[in-house]
Amino acid sequence: MNDLRTDAINVSLVKTLSSSRLKKYLESCNADLHVALGSYERNTRLSEAFYTPLQCVEICLRNTIHQRMSDLYGSDWMTNEAPPLSGMSKSMVKQALEELQKNSDWPSNDAIVSELKFAFWVGLLGPGYDGTLWRKTLHVGFALGGGKKRKTVHARFNLIRRFRNRVAHHEPIFQKDLIAVHKEIIEAIAWMCADTAAWATHVSRLPSVHADA
Repeated sequence: MNDLRTDAINVSLVKTLSSSRLKKYLESCNADLHVALGSYERNTRLSEAFYTPLQCVEICLRNTIHQRMSDLYGSDWMTNEAPPLSGMSKSMVKQALEELQKNSDWPSNDAIVSELKFAFWVGLLGPGYDGTLWRKTLHVGFALGGGKKRKTVHARFNLIRRFRNRVAHHEPIFQKDLIAVHKEIIEAIAWMCADTAAWATHVSRLPSVHADA
């Protein structure tokens, strides 16, 4: 039990957090508000603990893809029209450029890589690129996965993307098998770099927080 929360504070939290946001928490404990708010607090701690592995998998993915694309199309591949990017991918690059150009005339390639959304990078693993980007170059970046098919790699990163969005938007994750999710994230990193996966495992607080939460 949280020593801070009184009945009055609980009522105030319902107002500030909203009944709709607390709905799943209340449903999980027969509408016991005090228990539901305890679950909300636990969810917050777990979401915070996922920051490190999620940060690592996203940065590792975009840098892995950027390296493969640069080797084939040049380091400015995002803007040089060489790769066969879809209209959606080009639109996402355009949005990133517009955002970056608010502060500079023409951003560096590294700045563009950092600005592009996780969805952009996951999208480059999608079915529309199977016969082009994947077979020509991207598959090499995931070789440590034992030669997994593009469909398998894309599905894993898309699941991670959706989970990441739940965390980023402060949605409930407390009822998921979070140890399994964590394992899948670390495994996905290992498809790209075993050393980075080992480092992410070492610095991640998720297992200990999950045990204590």
